[in-house]
Amino acid sequence: MPEPVPPPQPMRAPRTRSCDPFAAALGNASLLGVGYLLLRRRGLAVLAVAGTVALGFMLASAGRNPWFQGVAPLWWVAVTAHGWYLAGGWPRRTGPKPEHPPPGTGPRDAPPPPARRQRLIAAAVAVPALLCVTALRLDAGRIERNASEAHRDGDCSRVLSILDGLWTGHRVVNAPLIVRAEAQTAACRLLLQALRQAQADRPLAVMTLRRYAAHPGALWQGADGRRAELLLAEAADEFDTALTGDITALSTGYTLLSDVLKEFPDREEEAGKVVDELLDRLPVKDACDNRNIVDWLGDRPRRGDVLDRARSTASALVPAALIKCADDLADDERWPEARIWYKMLVDDYPGHELAATARRGIRKADLAIQLETVTKRLEPGSSGKPEYCTNPARYEGAPRYRGRGPHRALIFGQNGHRKRLPSSWLASGAKNAVLVICAGRSTYGTRVATCPYITSANNVYNVSFYRRRIPVRVYELRTGKLVRKTSLQIGGRACPGRIRYTTYVGDAPPSKWYVTSSRWDIRAAYGRLINP
Repeated sequence: MPEPVPPPQPMRAPRTRSCDPFAAALGNASLLGVGYLLLRRRGLAVLAVAGTVALGFMLASAGRNPWFQGVAPLWWVAVTAHGWYLAGGWPRRTGPKPEHPPPGTGPRDAPPPPARRQRLIAAAVAVPALLCVTALRLDAGRIERNASEAHRDGDCSRVLSILDGLWTGHRVVNAPLIVRAEAQTAACRLLLQALRQAQADRPLAVMTLRRYAAHPGALWQGADGRRAELLLAEAADEFDTALTGDITALSTGYTLLSDVLKEFPDREEEAGKVVDELLDRLPVKDACDNRNIVDWLGDRPRRGDVLDRARSTASALVPAALIKCADDLADDERWPEARIWYKMLVDDYPGHELAATARRGIRKADLAIQLETVTKRLEPGSSGKPEYCTNPARYEGAPRYRGRGPHRALIFGQNGHRKRLPSSWLASGAKNAVLVICAGRSTYGTRVATCPYITSANNVYNVSFYRRRIPVRVYELRTGKLVRKTSLQIGGRACPGRIRYTTYVGDAPPSKWYVTSSRWDIRAAYGRLINP
């Protein structure tokens, strides 16, 4: 018996709710997972929103990283294409078409909503989101353009004010622009720092401007020109200092001008003006400072640039600077230094009209130096005698020890005798002396007479009377040579009626006694040396 045939089962529609591919793609283009919601893929929608939030956070915090900057468009393309794909947009995928539902059977699911409605829903979310992103990008571009324009004008204070208008939203929608803006900000801060430094420390400002010019965010074309101006101004200031005699400042100024010519050849005329201003102020008041300046300028090697023009001017000024410096030193009685400058002129410019004056200056300096040496050695030492008596020196300005006298003398030792000589025989100092007489201690010389003396005890004693013998060394001041080494014997009156003495043993007087010398006796002894 045949088995009964089961009745045919009605075909069921697909469980997946159909969605328009364009609507799904447009919904996902909002980056808020709307396309997935239209596809009833809630898990994917949550993941899409989480991915968008994470990407926004990364762009806001680490947008400088080029990798993050490339992820954003890739993420947008990926979720948009994925929504299109899941909705069957490509490759085109359709479910089986039921022929006709069996009579009496209703559809298990509602009919698919029309595509127009889905597109409207997707557009209602995506279009505002995209418009917002577009508006933020346009606003960021406007801010960057305004800042760049101000930056090119060198108005970095305005640049920083404008770029303060950028915020996190701009960073999220246009991270590369924010990176460029941050570079501009860093460059502008360097420029503003350089402008502040220029008021107090030009060399530091020049270094900062060089850093600004090398910065990738620098837009102001006037940075190099400003740096050249600072170098020229600093060179002028160094020359101001050099005019006080600071040769280091003069060298620094020329180094700065050389840097200007090397980096900015078009500024040669301005560099030349700085040098001309220096030359126009020569000679300076201090002759020795002037000499040092022109000497340095004359010795500077030729380099074939506008700075060489100082050499010819300096060469013409050197002889006059040398003689003036030497004269000023001589006026201050700085004779060794003055002689150096006189000698330098004679050696370097022997045929110059000022060479004869310099030679006279050398002679004058030599005499002054000799006089200073002699005067120092004539100062009394701890023993009462000066160093000159053992270490003589010459003073060529003194008269010669020749002819009739009196020859004025400086006498050391035997102060009592010096006081009893005529003032016309004595010199007041080395300037008007002819002789230097160094006298030793008195000893007994030739015996003059022997006389008996009766003491209070009626004892008779013989006392011998002697001349004073004084060893002397006589130096001619002009040559410093010893011209006489002898002994003077000073006579006098012997055997006075009474002699006074002190004795501790008996009542005998000393057996030797000096004669009593008068003023004339002393003059006669010294006269053989001073007034022969």
